Amino acid sequence: MRLNRDQVLSAALDLLDEAGLDQLTMRRLSTALGVQNGATYWHFRSKQALLEAMADTLLTGVADTLLTGVADARHTGEADLGEPEPWDERIARLAHRLRRALLSRRDGARLFSAAFFPLPNALAYGEAMIATLCQGGLTARDASWAADTLTYYVVGHTIEEQLAAALPDGGAEGAARLAEAVDPQRHPHLFAALAHIPAPHHEDHFAYGLQLVVAGIRSTATAGRVADPR
Repeated sequence: MRLNRDQVLSAALDLLDEAGLDQLTMRRLSTALGVQNGATYWHFRSKQALLEAMADTLLTGVADTLLTGVADARHTGEADLGEPEPWDERIARLAHRLRRALLSRRDGARLFSAAFFPLPNALAYGEAMIATLCQGGLTARDASWAADTLTYYVVGHTIEEQLAAALPDGGAEGAARLAEAVDPQRHPHLFAALAHIPAPHHEDHFAYGLQLVVAGIRSTATAGRVADPR
């Protein structure tokens, strides 16, 4: 069987969905493709190179034009077609797109966070995010750091979402353990918030946190350059 690069990449992503990131090996991939072990190295020189390509594939289309349609806008609270979009709404839109991309594959957020990949889709995402932040008035340094902060939030939240989704009981055991450990006398505020703490947290929780992060970036842009911490 003569393989091409796209076939190997597609099979690797399917295997990721089936087995998860920890069980994704080059040997298992070769077996899934029906080829001898090592045949995949003609297209990817190492497992790390394959993981980088997989992660970049997840980002396909994330940085494309933001006018994606009324249905997409309605789903994420994005602006309607044809309306001028403020820069802070645009970075929120990019964040929503990144989250959806990472959720599209099992362990997608872990895959993204485990690989450094200056590949086309990742570079397009970084360019779109930093350019938009600069348009909002941030310096190149602040735009870069703000982009990192926003991306870290998206990735961290999505990792938690995917880990919770993989729990056989949907997180019931963890919620029960927390409820048992919290003493209403010693932890009155924690007790009062108990119903809102256990995983899984999904769309509303993500949107709330994103709003906080974007508000902080907006405040920074309004106030001017953040003082150099050095």
